[in-house]
Parts: sequence; structure tokens; C-alpha cells
Amino acid sequence: MDEVSAEIAAVKSALEKATEKLTVLQDGLVAATNDTQTSETRSNSIGLTNAELIKRAEELLRWSRFKANTLGLNSGLFADSCWNMCLDVYICDLKEEKITVSSIAHSSGIPMTTAMRYINVMAEDGLLEKSPNPMDNRMVFIATTVSGKDKISAILSELD
Repeated sequence: MDEVSAEIAAVKSALEKATEKLTVLQDGLVAATNDTQTSETRSNSIGLTNAELIKRAEELLRWSRFKANTLGLNSGLFADSCWNMCLDVYICDLKEEKITVSSIAHSSGIPMTTAMRYINVMAEDGLLEKSPNPMDNRMVFIATTVSGKDKISAILSELD
């Protein structure tokens, strides 16, 4: 019986060591998965994934552009330029893409000087932030601030 008890004890010990190794490997795998999780699937403080937020923002932006084009974009009466610019920058941030002032101006359909003025106001209000392009100082990148991103996320989370 002593031989059987000793063998059982050895198997238990080997199983405990293997379980410990498995736990360490599993913890490492979970950490690596969290680190490599894409920005589109990463969840945020409001419980929606970035992919869901991107989809909602893109739908709003598409709707806004459709409305403006249908009702008369050239008049400027039906364009919501600041909101569209915020959504554009927000979407790029969630996709971890850089966007320039000229890209924002072009996509919003407003003149560069007007876009720059709006961006400066939104930067002063803490919604957007500007940073120079390290490769070309003539170019400025725009991003949402943490506060701006939280506010836009809160708005998008309320949509059905």
C-alpha cells in the first residue's frame, strides 16, 4: 500500500505543478490577448465596443451629409459642420488613424479658414487637440481630447 500511496502522492504533486504552469500560461495568454485586442473591439467606460461606437458615429455622419446634400449643402443652412468635424475626428481616433485639418475641412465641405476657426474654438473648449506632424511641420493633426471622446461616446451611447 505504501508504494500506491507514494505513487498517488507523486501524481498529485505532478498535477499541482502542471496546474500552476497552466495558470501562469493562461494568465499570460489573457494579458497578451488584451494587449493585442484591436481598438475596434476594445470596450470602453460606457459598455459599448469601439466598433459599435464607430458604426453609430459613421451612421450619424452619413445621415448628416445626406441631409445637407439633399436640402442644399451649398447654402450652408443644413450643414452641421462642427458636429460633423467632431464625428470625423472621433471616428479616426477610435480607428487609431491620424487626420489633418485639411482632411477635416474637405470632408465637412467647408472652407479651410472656416474649418480652422471651428477647430480652434473646439480646441479652446477642450473637445479637440492639435499636434504638429513631426514629419512635416506645415501639417497639423487633430484628435479628440479624452474629455471630448467621453462626451461624444456618451451621446452615441444614447442612440437606439
